[in-house]
Amino acid sequence: ARKNLDNDIKLAEAIKDSGNVILPVFFKETGIGSQDKVDARALLHTHTIKNIRVPANVQSHISSEISIPLPPFLEHAKGIGHINFGPDIDGRIRRDRLLYNYNGTYIPSYNLKLASVYLNIPDNKIRVDLGSAVYLGSLKIPTTPFSELLICFKGSKGPFKSFSYVDVVNDKIPFAIFKDKIVLISASASGIVNPINTPTNQSMTVGEFSAQTIWSIVNKRFIRQPPWDYSFELLLIFMIGLLITFALPKLKAISSGILLLIVFALLMAASIHLFISKNLWIRVTYPITELFLGYLVVITVKYFSTETGMKKVERESAETNRMLGLSFQDKGMLDMAYDKFRRIPVDDEMKDILYNLALDYERKRQFNKAAMVYRTIEQHDKKFKDVQVRIKRLMEASDKIVFGDTALGLGPLADDLLAAGTGTRPTLGRYELIKQLGKGAMGVVYLGIDPRINRKTAIKTFKFAENFEPEQIEKAKEDFFREAQSAGTLSHPNIVTIYDAGEEHDLAYIAMEFLEGHDLRKYTQKGSLLSMIKVIQYIADIADALDYAHRKGIVHRDIKPANIMLLQTGLVKITDFGIARVSTSSKTQTGIVKGTPFYMSPEQFSGNRVDGRSDIFSLGILLFQLLTGELPFYANSPAELMNSILNIQHPDPRKYNPKIIKPLVTVIDKSLEKDKRSRYQTAGHMAANLKEIAKKIDALLARKKLDTDIK
Repeated sequence: ARKNLDNDIKLAEAIKDSGNVILPVFFKETGIGSQDKVDARALLHTHTIKNIRVPANVQSHISSEISIPLPPFLEHAKGIGHINFGPDIDGRIRRDRLLYNYNGTYIPSYNLKLASVYLNIPDNKIRVDLGSAVYLGSLKIPTTPFSELLICFKGSKGPFKSFSYVDVVNDKIPFAIFKDKIVLISASASGIVNPINTPTNQSMTVGEFSAQTIWSIVNKRFIRQPPWDYSFELLLIFMIGLLITFALPKLKAISSGILLLIVFALLMAASIHLFISKNLWIRVTYPITELFLGYLVVITVKYFSTETGMKKVERESAETNRMLGLSFQDKGMLDMAYDKFRRIPVDDEMKDILYNLALDYERKRQFNKAAMVYRTIEQHDKKFKDVQVRIKRLMEASDKIVFGDTALGLGPLADDLLAAGTGTRPTLGRYELIKQLGKGAMGVVYLGIDPRINRKTAIKTFKFAENFEPEQIEKAKEDFFREAQSAGTLSHPNIVTIYDAGEEHDLAYIAMEFLEGHDLRKYTQKGSLLSMIKVIQYIADIADALDYAHRKGIVHRDIKPANIMLLQTGLVKITDFGIARVSTSSKTQTGIVKGTPFYMSPEQFSGNRVDGRSDIFSLGILLFQLLTGELPFYANSPAELMNSILNIQHPDPRKYNPKIIKPLVTVIDKSLEKDKRSRYQTAGHMAANLKEIAKKIDALLARKKLDTDIK
């Protein structure tokens, strides 16, 4: 099984069988040598270019750190090539770095290697004059002084055929299409890799860029930059400077505009002509930029010299900005509020307003912005209230967290929002957080206060960024708020009441009824079991509550002792309605469903549609455990547990507790049926049976008490 699951070996064998696979490597330009330098050089030796002439004072791209494929891949590969790209000063990539100097050996670019293999040029026929040209046999590739190829792009979007991976592997594309072709396998979907900004396409895929480069080499379409280009560019800049200084100021606006267009047209026409007909790239960007900027300066100077008598644009009223800022602040739009406040002169009144804004930033855990507002106050009054003390606290809090991630649920504060220690209570939505009540797999539970009605609430947080893959987060949020909205409609004495749900940054929360009590976990251990009659009463109440929820179309999906609260009044309440569905859809990196597998129903394990009968199965397990102190299904591995729940009959509960009466065993057996069609069809039916048993027990106890009193 381990061999069958070893995809690396399969890929290595496929590379070997193909015999014509070129693999990519990647250089890190840190200049710091890696520990595996010697091993990497040994692995790469057969794939380097050896026939190289290095003239004096000629440089090439250098790196001493490299990311390489696995050794089995390298062993069977036809060759390797680096995939490092470097943008020009305008952010666009128009060059391919044909060579990289890696600790004295030269590695070709991925595109150069592909072209040489396609042209059937062996490694010993590849020759390099560093900084001048690369020779593939008799084919001369002119390069820049840094041994870069100026790419002649075939076209903008879609000049090469591309096919979906899914279509290829599903035999929708005839393999004959790929015969005698260079086939590039690369990611193209948005979000997987960053697109490349090129002169012809601002979002070109890596595969298409490689295709453009290889096409340029194979078809001998090379662009050259003449050695006199730099001097010519300086001459143009000097001449245009003279034109701007002495000619344009003496002309009228229309005349100077016409002259500007004529010079621009001449420069562009000459550049395009040389590029198309001679494949010469003459840089005219800086001269043209100078021309237009100079024209704008001349026109601007003329404007201000003739329009000095005109009034400036009227500034916004300070009072208007203040009112707008306060309105934004009241709505929680703190950044927009600060944008308005900073346009107002800072007087004593504004110091108070800014101070309150900084406190709001603190409550939202945006400590860097709070510190920025405090510093604004400090610039005008260093002794205002406790501004300096608060800045110091914020700096200390920032040292404890990953800077910039405090609001995203990624640093330590994601586990405890009260851990910053700034002296200001944090908030989630409108709720002030008082203290931490508990912590679970899905998040932290806090005691909160709703300041509008001064009501205590339990605030349960949920971290999407940690519990879901990036592509799952948006769907998880939709499910979360849909389930929370549905759970908020439930009104039952045995179901915790949900007041509100919201999201702040990537941290979702639910505000619910604050319960004083504890869950049932302590009563599932031998030695601390509840009396049989109390267990029957509690499970009957829970079944009634589940029946009510099921009739509303809501399934809990995670009934377990930790989700049942026993209040000080003796009332039981089900918690976590609204996030159970989201919790069970959360997956770890290895794809294992989060949750409590000991209480899961067979249909949950098998991935079938889940309805209220799944909650009945989980409730049956809870009833078994509360009566015996044991789980009906237990195993040392998930696979064994799954097999036990799906295929093995649960033990007789009287094996662990002989006092359990036969009717109660019947209820347990019916609730734990593997086939949900044989199980209780409604939780109300189960509750009715339990209440009937409870009545009979009460009647029996009353009769025994009466007999005792008579005697």
